[in-house]
Amino acid sequence: MMGGTDADHALSVIAEACGLGFSRVKSLSGEHGAVEATVAGRGRYVVKWTWHPEQWPCEVAEVTARLRSRRYPAPRVIAADRLDTIAFYVQEKLPGGPSDELAVEQLEQLIELVELHAGAACGLSSHRALPWGEQILRDLADPGHWTPRKRALAAHSPRGAALVHEIERLAGRLDLARLPADDVVHGDYGLGNMLFRAGELSGVVDWDGWRPGDRRADLVTLWFALRIGTDQTRTSTELRRHLRRVMAPELLWAYAAHNVLRTLGWFAFRHGRLPDPKWLGASELLLKTALGS
Repeated sequence: MMGGTDADHALSVIAEACGLGFSRVKSLSGEHGAVEATVAGRGRYVVKWTWHPEQWPCEVAEVTARLRSRRYPAPRVIAADRLDTIAFYVQEKLPGGPSDELAVEQLEQLIELVELHAGAACGLSSHRALPWGEQILRDLADPGHWTPRKRALAAHSPRGAALVHEIERLAGRLDLARLPADDVVHGDYGLGNMLFRAGELSGVVDWDGWRPGDRRADLVTLWFALRIGTDQTRTSTELRRHLRRVMAPELLWAYAAHNVLRTLGWFAFRHGRLPDPKWLGASELLLKTALGS
């Protein structure tokens, strides 16, 4: 998908479709084909595509336009389309870059920013089949709904299997029927998708996995990211205090457990291992902390 010939062919198809001349700069990581490219006299752009046409490029264009109308620092999508063999979008390259550290002052800015997600999904198209609460409960508790990620984490080790089954057991007690359903949820609200310039937030990128739901879930994703594999104790503690003010412990646990299954399961599925064996213990501790025990 992201190799030279494939990328060159994709860029030529996209360039012809939207009337732009790209010069390839570098490949970008992700689930889809992606490059950072330049257009002479116009600047840099991020181009993403898939050879299996689906709705997500248009959905990304819609949600980023909605957020930008609220003065949200989301990238401007200049083209999004589905052709016979390819779906793509082209968005502006925002200034700045990811940061390895998050100051408490920056955290406060992100908490305020997530409030712009409130109700922003109302009226937008989404390919998600289930309402937010039903989807979370199904992902966590339904024994008949074992995603490849969940299966991979359970197969990773006896400890991984025990963690999956404990999440499934506890989630079966939850009632998630009356959660917000019209907020925008980014879905991967971590430092890797946040751009900073001179210490100030300059953009939030990678909206490919967005969906309607409960905006608070994005802050739990950020908390998970700060706790697993990093040593940002002060910032993660401040965020945990905020989360406990805005949601019940059981809901905080549910969103944290969803991150555990998604993230650890992704590494187990894609690579057959976790980046660090300590992630399992850190995830167990995270879930206990969410419940306040």
